[in-house]
Amino acid sequence: MKKALSVFLLVAMLLAACTEGGEPEVVQPSKSPTETQQVPKESIVNTGGRTVLDLKKKYGSDKDKAYMPMYNVPQDKVFQFKFNSEVPTDAITVHTDIKAEEKSRILAFTWPLDFGENKNTIEVKPNGAVLSTSQHLNGYNGWGNAPIYYIRINYDMDATTPTPLEKPIIIPFTIKSEVEVPTLKYTISHDGRFKLTWNKIEGATEYKIYQRSKIVLRETTNLPVTGAEEGYIGPSPLLETSLTETEFDDFLLNGSGGLVSVEEDRVSVQNQGVNGEYYITAVKDGKESILSNAVSTIALSSQLPYKLEGENNILYETFDGISSLPSKIDVTFIDGSLSSRDVIYDPSNVSIANVGNTAIPAVIKGTALKGAVYVKNLTEEDLQKLADAQPKDSATGFVAPENTTDYIPAPDVPTIIEPSASEEQGKSLEEIQKTNTEQKVEEGNQQAVPVPEIIEEVPLNADTALEEFLAINMIDVQEKISLKAFPEAQNFETISDVLQEVMYQNPLVIGLKGWGYDYRTLTLTLKYEESADDIKRKQTEVLAEANKIVAEIVKPDMSAEQKYKVIYDYLNDNTKYDDAALANAEANDFRNIDPAFNDSFTTYGIMVKKVGVCASYASVYKMLSDLAGLETIVVTGNMDGVPHAWNKVKLANGWVHVDSTNNATNSGIPYLLFYSSDEIAESLNFKLSKEYWTDSELSNFVSTDGSKDYYVANGLEAKSSSEFGSALSGQVEAGSTHIVIRLGAKIDTSDLMEAARKALNGLPESKREKATMGSLSNYVVVTL
Repeated sequence: MKKALSVFLLVAMLLAACTEGGEPEVVQPSKSPTETQQVPKESIVNTGGRTVLDLKKKYGSDKDKAYMPMYNVPQDKVFQFKFNSEVPTDAITVHTDIKAEEKSRILAFTWPLDFGENKNTIEVKPNGAVLSTSQHLNGYNGWGNAPIYYIRINYDMDATTPTPLEKPIIIPFTIKSEVEVPTLKYTISHDGRFKLTWNKIEGATEYKIYQRSKIVLRETTNLPVTGAEEGYIGPSPLLETSLTETEFDDFLLNGSGGLVSVEEDRVSVQNQGVNGEYYITAVKDGKESILSNAVSTIALSSQLPYKLEGENNILYETFDGISSLPSKIDVTFIDGSLSSRDVIYDPSNVSIANVGNTAIPAVIKGTALKGAVYVKNLTEEDLQKLADAQPKDSATGFVAPENTTDYIPAPDVPTIIEPSASEEQGKSLEEIQKTNTEQKVEEGNQQAVPVPEIIEEVPLNADTALEEFLAINMIDVQEKISLKAFPEAQNFETISDVLQEVMYQNPLVIGLKGWGYDYRTLTLTLKYEESADDIKRKQTEVLAEANKIVAEIVKPDMSAEQKYKVIYDYLNDNTKYDDAALANAEANDFRNIDPAFNDSFTTYGIMVKKVGVCASYASVYKMLSDLAGLETIVVTGNMDGVPHAWNKVKLANGWVHVDSTNNATNSGIPYLLFYSSDEIAESLNFKLSKEYWTDSELSNFVSTDGSKDYYVANGLEAKSSSEFGSALSGQVEAGSTHIVIRLGAKIDTSDLMEAARKALNGLPESKREKATMGSLSNYVVVTL
C-alpha cells in the first residue's frame, strides 16, 4: 500500500532582524582593508608623532580645498564668491542634495557682481522658492523651505586662469528658521506598521505634518516623487495634519493607526494612507519652522505591507486538512509589488467543531494582517502537529546606537564658528568663512592621532583620512573627537553615514551606545556601554580568539573559496543565535537592552562567548576574513521585510552574498545564502539598503554571477516539479537522510507531493512511512 507523504511546516527560525526598525541602519562598505600605519595619540594617550595632516597625506587629500558649512543665513541671502580669474557663469551651482549632481540643481542666479572691477566676483541668489507651500504660517520667499541646500563651486577660486576643480567644493547652507526644526525619523514595527517620530521642541505648541506624493486613482502604489536628489520638482508639500504629540501613525486620520479592520479579530489592510515623502515643522509663538528633513517611504516600500489580494487571500477560506494549509502567501506592499510571507497558524485555543468546519486563527508573518482559516475533518492530533510546526516569529535584534545629532542646526548656531581674528570690516561673509576654514583646518591638521596598540595587529578598514581618523579614535574608545580638520564632515548626512561605515566595517569598534555632533564646537561625542578599560580588555580577547581560530582552520594552500567556507562552517559548528538577547531587546521595544546582553550585540558575543545576533555574526565573519587576508564587507538591509545584517565576499567571479547567521544550526537550512548573486538574494527576500548618499559605492560590489551559489553549484535548486523530483532522487540514491532543495520558481504543492512520492517510491515501506516533507521560505526539507 502506498503511504501518503505527510506535509507540515518545518519548525525553524529565520534569523533576520538585527537592526532596529527606526532610522534605517544603512551600512556603507569599505572598498578593501587598509594597511594600518602607526599614528600618534594626544598627550593623554600613546603618542607616535603622527598628526591628522599625516593621515591626509597618506590618502592624498592634504591639498583639498574646502569651505565650512554656512548655517542659519537669511531667507533671501545673496552669496558672493571672489575668484582670481574670470570664470564662466556655471562656475557655481546650487543643489538640494549633497552629491550636487546636475539633476538636483535648482534655479538660482549665478552672475558676476558686475562687469567692471567686480567681474570676478560671482553673485549667487535665489530664483524661486524650494518646497513652497501656502499652508505654511510664514509664507514662502527667498530660497524657500527646504531643510538644507548645497553650493557647488566648480572652479578653483585661487587660480589666476580659469581652472576647473578635479573635486568640486560642496558648501552646505541652511536658512535661519524662526523656530527650531525637529529632526524627523521613522520606525517600522515587527508587524510592518509605519510610524513617524521626532524630537520635542521646547515651547512648541503644535507640530504640522506635510506630505508630498503622486496620487493615482483606484491604484495602491507608492510612486516616487522628485525629492532632494532631483531638486524637489513636482507637487508642493500639503498639510496632512497638526498635533501636539511627537509621533504619528494615524494616516487615515480616524484613529485606526492605518489599519482597516473588517471584524475585531481581522485586519484586512495596513499602512493605509502611507505614501510619498513626509516632513514635520514646529509651531511656537505663532511662528513656524522651516520643513524638516524628509522621510521618504519609497525606499521602504518592500518593508511596508498593504494587503492580501483577491484570489491570493486565504483568510476565511476552507481547506480539506492541515496538509493543504499554505505555508507562504503573497502580500501586496504599498508600491503595488508582491512578496511572499510565511503564514503563522495559532491552534492553541482552538475547539474542534462537532459539525462543520473548524476556524483556526492565522496571521501573516511580518505584517498586521490577520484572520482565520477553516479546516474540515480536524483532529486533536492535527492541532498538535500544527502547533509543533509553527516557526518562531523573527524580530529586530540589533539596538542601534542613538544618533542625537540635529539634522538642521539650531537657530542660534552661528553662521561662522568662532570668526578668526583676521576678520576685517568690509569683507564678505564668504571671504571670512574661507579664511576661517583655512585656519580651522590648519589647527585640526596639527591634532595628534591616537595609536591603540591593538590596531597594529589587525587590518584597519578605511578609504579616506576621515574614515581612518574616526576608526582609530573609536577603536581607542575616545569620547570626544574634534572634526575641525574635516569641513566636509560637518553636516548630518556625511557624519552619520561615515560613522556607520566605520563602525560596521571595523569589528574592533565595540560597545558604541550613542553619538552626536555639536555644530558649535565641531566636536563628535561618543558614548559607550562600558568603560574604556573594559572595552579594550574585550578587544584583546576578541583578537586573541580570532587569531587562534584562523590559525586552526585556515591553511595556506586553501583557495579563497575554501577559506570563506571554513570560516562559515566554524561559525555554524561552534556558535549559536542568542534567543534570550533577542527576547530582551524585543521586551524593551528595541530601544535598549539589559546590560547582561550587551555582548551578544557586539563582536565579543560570537567570538568569545559563542552566542550573538546577526550584527555580531556579520562583524565576526568580516574579522576572521580580514585576518585570513580575504576581502569582505558587512552589508545591511532587510530579510522578509525585517532589518538584517550579513556579508558580501569577493571571489574570482566577483562579489557574492554570504549570510553566516542563517546557517544549519540557527535556521535548519544549510548555506541558506552562500556565494549567491544579487538576483538570488533578492528572490529569497534579501534586500540591500540604498538610502544614504554614499550608496553610490555599492555599485563597486554588485553581485551578478550566481554560479557558485551552494544550491546552484550542487544541483539542489529546482525550477519545476520534474527538477525537484530529479534532485530529490539523486539525494536519496546518495544515501542522504536530511535533504534540502531550494525552489527557484513557484511550484504547485500537489505537483511537489507527486514528484516526492515518485522519488521515494524505491525506498522500503518502513522508511516511506516515516518520511516527512516541510517547507521554510523557498526551501523544501525532506527527512527520511
